[in-house]
Amino acid sequence: MGKIILEASNLKKEIDGNAILQHASFKIEENISIAIRGSNGSGKSTLLKLLAGIYEPTSGKIIRNANRTGYVPEHFPENLRFKLKEYLTLVASFQGIPEMDMETELSEYISLFGIEPYINTPLKKCSKGTKQKVGILQALLIKPDLLLLDEPLTGLDTNSQQNLMAILEKLKTKMSIIFTTHEDLLVDNIANQVLYVKDGCVLVHTKPKSSYRVIKVRFPNKDFLTELKLDEIHIEEDKALITVPIDKSDYLLKELLNRNCSVLDVRERI
Repeated sequence: MGKIILEASNLKKEIDGNAILQHASFKIEENISIAIRGSNGSGKSTLLKLLAGIYEPTSGKIIRNANRTGYVPEHFPENLRFKLKEYLTLVASFQGIPEMDMETELSEYISLFGIEPYINTPLKKCSKGTKQKVGILQALLIKPDLLLLDEPLTGLDTNSQQNLMAILEKLKTKMSIIFTTHEDLLVDNIANQVLYVKDGCVLVHTKPKSSYRVIKVRFPNKDFLTELKLDEIHIEEDKALITVPIDKSDYLLKELLNRNCSVLDVRERI
C-alpha cells in the first residue's frame, strides 16, 4: 500500500439537522484517481467539501496528508471583481513561479480551453462555461498533490471536455484526483476506484480490469463506417468515438488505418 493522502474515520455530516453522511470510513492512497458517484442529493458534493476542508464533519475525523490541495467547485463564485487573466495570474503568482514560466503555462492553458477572447473580461460577466474553465485552471496552476473536482465536465463544450480528460489522464500518475460526476466517460477513462454514496453511506468499489477500448479517429468519409457494423459509435463532424471489445480492437485499428483514418486517441474502459 502506498502513502495514504486522505483517511476518513466514522465520518458524519449533518446539515440543518439532517444526516447527509454517516458512518463513512475509507482510505485514499496518493496518485490514485477516485470517482464519487450517487444520485442527485445523495451527498456527493458534501463528501467532496469535507475532503477539501470546506466543511468540517459533525463527528468522526479526516486526516489530510496533502501538501497542497486544488479544489474546483461546481459553481464558480459569481461576484469576483477581477478580469479573467488578471485572476489567473494572481493565483499563479502565489506559487512563486518565475514570471516567464507562469506566462508560458498560462498562455498554453488559455489557448487549450479557447478562452483567449475573454482574457480581459470581468469574471462576473463571463458565461457559466467560461467560469467553469477558469475554476479548473486556477486549481491546476497551484500544482496540487491532491486535486478535487465537483462535476468538472458540466458547462464545458465537447472539445474542452476532451482536453480536460487528456490533462487528467496525464496528471493521474503524478497526483491524487477525486471528482464527482454523472459522466460514464470520465469514470471509465480516469478513475481507478469509485466511491458510491447512497442513503448517507459510502461504499468503495475498485474497478475491474478494462475489457473495452475507446478509439477516437478522424475519417475522410464516414460511409464506410456503416460497413464495419459497429455497435457503439458517436460521430461529430469528421471525428468518431468508437467503443469496441479489446479482443477486436487491433483488427478495427488496422481497418481504420487502411481506410486512411487518423487515429487520435486509444483508451481503455470497462
